[in-house]
Amino acid sequence: MGRDSWRARQHEIEREKKKRINPIWRGVGCLLMVILAMGGYLFSNWFIVQNDYYQWLYLPQEVVRPSFAPWLPPGILINLSVAVLFLIFTYLTISIVYAIAFPIKPGEYDLPTPRRERRRRP
Repeated sequence: MGRDSWRARQHEIEREKKKRINPIWRGVGCLLMVILAMGGYLFSNWFIVQNDYYQWLYLPQEVVRPSFAPWLPPGILINLSVAVLFLIFTYLTISIVYAIAFPIKPGEYDLPTPRRERRRRP
């Protein structure tokens, strides 16, 4: 009998269904990435305006208007770079907060946390 029985197969199917994440979360993640990217682009526009006023970072003219791509609007490379950095750091922050708020709970087949052995003094 064992694991080849119909009941064991049904038990495995139910366990696999429990492990699957609802497909709606893929859409939520995609929407979150789009919103964070738009927020990053808006942040980069704010950053460029404030940087022109306060001179936080020196941006050479070659970075603002690249000679290898004269068809690009001025400052677009800076906008995209700051937007990507904003996206990465914001997603990192969200992931850390989520990991702290909802830690992984070990299941029935996971090993327990290893114990530290005390060192014996000679």
